[in-house]
Amino acid sequence: MKKLIHNLILFYHQLPPIISRFLRRALLVFIVWKIMYILFFLQQRTIDQPLTHIVGNQSAWVLNKIYYSTAYAALDTINTQYYEGVVSSTPVCTIYKNGLTVMHIADGCNGLELFVLYMGFIVSMPASVKRKISFIIIGVVLIHLVNVFRCVGLCMLVQYLHQYFDIAHHYIFKMIIYSIVFLLWMLFSRKLLIPNNTNAPI
Repeated sequence: MKKLIHNLILFYHQLPPIISRFLRRALLVFIVWKIMYILFFLQQRTIDQPLTHIVGNQSAWVLNKIYYSTAYAALDTINTQYYEGVVSSTPVCTIYKNGLTVMHIADGCNGLELFVLYMGFIVSMPASVKRKISFIIIGVVLIHLVNVFRCVGLCMLVQYLHQYFDIAHHYIFKMIIYSIVFLLWMLFSRKLLIPNNTNAPI
């Protein structure tokens, strides 16, 4: 273990200064976010509750538009599950069709972690404030829309092609949304402000 840590430290010191600065900034953003999230936002669902609610309601709205109906609705509920004698209750936003449950949207599927991942990369890279703000706004809106349509697609699959739900949920839709995040990063990285003094501190 000590040898592994030693090798990682050596590898880090061999990195170009601009890359090591990026890694330091990204790590700092990640640590600060996790501390704030766990201490202030997690238990009360300060961010998760409204975001999950918005994703669920917008998904139901899109489904109603697709099927020219008013059958779909979304409500904040508690999903209770029993597994090996243990009861677990999770707050979710449930999508209904004519009063029957179609799918639950949990906080882990509301896109918040993707927002933070995407914004953390943007903030950590050398670029103008204007470019960072514009890419953050455009990126977050785009990621949110893709996530809503992901939920819509999953609702369709769970109703009509249930056998493909798991593979779509765990792999296909994740690949699509992460590919879009990566593409946004690539577009952002095309015009970076590389400082002349590459040894400048954070």
